[in-house]
Amino acid sequence: MILDIQFKNYRSFKDKCSFSMEASSTETKANNVFVAPVSENDEERLLKIAIIYGANASGKTNIIRMLYALRSMISNMTANQGGEGIYLYEPFVLDEDSKNEPTEISISFIVNNIKHLYELTYNGEEFLSEKLTYFPKGVAAILFERVPVENDSIIKVYEPKYFTSIPKSKVQKFAVFSNKLILSKFLYDIPFDLITPAAKYLANIHIANGYHSRMINQLWDEFRDWLAEDESRRNKLMKLLAFADLGIKAFKIDVKETSLQKVLLTHESYRGAQRVEDIDFSFDNESYGTRQLFILGGKILQSLESGSPLFVDEMDTGFHTYISSFILDIFRDKEINKKNAQLILTTHDINLLNEDKLRRDQIWFTEKSERGTSDLYSLSDFSGVREDTPFAKWYMANKFGAVPSIKPLQKLF
Repeated sequence: MILDIQFKNYRSFKDKCSFSMEASSTETKANNVFVAPVSENDEERLLKIAIIYGANASGKTNIIRMLYALRSMISNMTANQGGEGIYLYEPFVLDEDSKNEPTEISISFIVNNIKHLYELTYNGEEFLSEKLTYFPKGVAAILFERVPVENDSIIKVYEPKYFTSIPKSKVQKFAVFSNKLILSKFLYDIPFDLITPAAKYLANIHIANGYHSRMINQLWDEFRDWLAEDESRRNKLMKLLAFADLGIKAFKIDVKETSLQKVLLTHESYRGAQRVEDIDFSFDNESYGTRQLFILGGKILQSLESGSPLFVDEMDTGFHTYISSFILDIFRDKEINKKNAQLILTTHDINLLNEDKLRRDQIWFTEKSERGTSDLYSLSDFSGVREDTPFAKWYMANKFGAVPSIKPLQKLF
């Protein structure tokens, strides 16, 4: 489970920003909150859902993109050769100092009922610092940190204070290139029971950050085999599509075909009021919203099954408000979301900004300054806002900021 995320000097976010999934002390709308143990005697109250609002080009997508970059650096950069750069380095370039400064990312999360903190600093050439800390019994213990040696880096693994039975042979040093992550070594090359689960958690965060053809095919690649190997998963996806009232009776997947265009979706056809036969449509012949829900539905099911968080950018694109609200309800339902998977999304859909369903601490905003820097802040930061405040009405009245600054029409031409 995600606790909080902090980042600095990433794309439009020049200054340090913080995003939290920790629930405030209010007991209202309890179906949005779950309790996660973090040690034998401690627990955290966390949110199941968070929504980020903001004007176009205010930085919402950059938050999802930052998580996508982190996941990619952990899982996809192991093939980097010595001397290759960090192609995912994207600093704030509208400032002469920031465009040459490193990006900083830290993420706090829970794995195996223990809090972990992963911290990373990098520039366009190398990973400058990297540390994984965990908190057994609530006390911080460093699992590893990156220590520079000449032009490369080595790993330093500490003997955990609360796991003294671990053989010293497992506490080892090894060399990595300066453009590779130590955490990736534990993900692929060196299984280690205290570190590998954390690496797998971060590498398996689910992200849907676009629905153009290239991204749709990439998302399909991420769950195609997972879907094909289990009939119950296909049945669940079919039920989700049926609940959304898309007119789809079934879909067909050829396990020998990898192309999404080979997926067939079945519709009923009629002569007058009489049903006569089923007709298959190729994926490309379905509406944009249907294609999006098919793909996002697969990621939703993966998230629910594993308990991993799901980050979705612009979830309202192609969806009716009822569909978006339906998806949020899936994550709220404790009988469906049994592993407390978290949903973090960006949207422009004001209808979701519903004080009857959302708490203040679930609502976030991004706003961009005249100098092009983005800021991220929570509705909880505002005084005078209660849990029964009409959130959407106040937002549209510009009481929270994060809306477009549109000049009067008389000044348009």
